[in-house]
Amino acid sequence: MLILVGGTSWLKSENDDVKQVVDLCVEQGIPVAAICDASTFLADNGYLDDIEHTGNSLPYLEEYAPGYKGSKHFIEKQVVSKERFITANGTSAVEFAKEILSYLQVMPEDQLEEWYHMFKVGFYK
Repeated sequence: MLILVGGTSWLKSENDDVKQVVDLCVEQGIPVAAICDASTFLADNGYLDDIEHTGNSLPYLEEYAPGYKGSKHFIEKQVVSKERFITANGTSAVEFAKEILSYLQVMPEDQLEEWYHMFKVGFYK
């Protein structure tokens, strides 16, 4: 799996060379996970035009991803996993990690739920 972390450098075209790696992953059937502005990068480069996805918000993608044509597939959720792509908005780091761990089947589902609960709620209520 290719995991693309967020950050504003995606908006400055500092990571455009990554497109070659994403293209290779798509061609080879390797899943791609992106959070925050890494999802914006995927949207801007057409990877999300035809699949359900999320990002920081639909207006955000429409403003900061001029090549984006997938608005009819945008879903207002923290994380969306579809067709070997996992997308997440910038406020969903734990949900993003959970979806990646689930996709990769790193641990049994009940353990994953316990892990998720601990990182969402913490040790103390």
